Amino acid sequence: MSHDPPRPAGLTVRALTGPQIDEVLNDVFVRGVRCRLLDTGADGVSGAPAAPQWLLAELGDGRVTGACPHEHWRRSDEEPTAHLSAPALDPDTDRWRILEVLVFGPHAQIRLGEGAAAGWISADAPGAPVAPGHPLRPRDRSFLLQGWNGPEHSRTLPGEVPVSVTAEPSGSQAVLPVRWHDFSGRTRPEAGGRSALESTGTWLTVREYWAGDPGTGAVGVAFHRLTGLRTGTKPTGPEFDAGTGDQIQEADR
Repeated sequence: MSHDPPRPAGLTVRALTGPQIDEVLNDVFVRGVRCRLLDTGADGVSGAPAAPQWLLAELGDGRVTGACPHEHWRRSDEEPTAHLSAPALDPDTDRWRILEVLVFGPHAQIRLGEGAAAGWISADAPGAPVAPGHPLRPRDRSFLLQGWNGPEHSRTLPGEVPVSVTAEPSGSQAVLPVRWHDFSGRTRPEAGGRSALESTGTWLTVREYWAGDPGTGAVGVAFHRLTGLRTGTKPTGPEFDAGTGDQIQEADR
């Protein structure tokens, strides 16, 4: 019997060196410029110098979010959202505050662990399963972000890089590094006289990687990485029939 968990299919993960971790923190939190490691890539991970980048940093005293669609970061610890964010992070003096730092784009994700003592970059592996019916094919998901409808609750702030301030009726607030769109839904005609429930809003997108147990044949999600933030129609399934509630399969569309 093997006590090692099965490896996720279609995934490449590379550990970062100390200098690479230092470079990521310096680019994002000190220089405020694009993360060079996402631009250049690493061993077995391709770079994407024109792709947007996002930041989600969980610190012991709060959260810092950010977006870098072009050359420079707009982070939540800067005005006018600093009062809703954790204080700025100085990598030279307060790495102890770090619980987890995620710097990501559509093609790859960098994760720094507690205290930035270790880090990894992950991306699709060459030869990943792509057949629609393959049980280990990576799956894209999208999740609705926090925020109540109406400009008195959630709104996009002025600026070249879109940032939103959102609030729930409970009073909890968040700074989201994306343009805000209120949630709504409608029905969309589908083949065979069916109607799909189509949602519009503000979304976090995620790619899930699956693994199979060679002993039992069971499969499940073994890894996920963040791939972006989106505004508009829900970018991924599943979708459901408005009349029956049944899931609409890709083959039925």
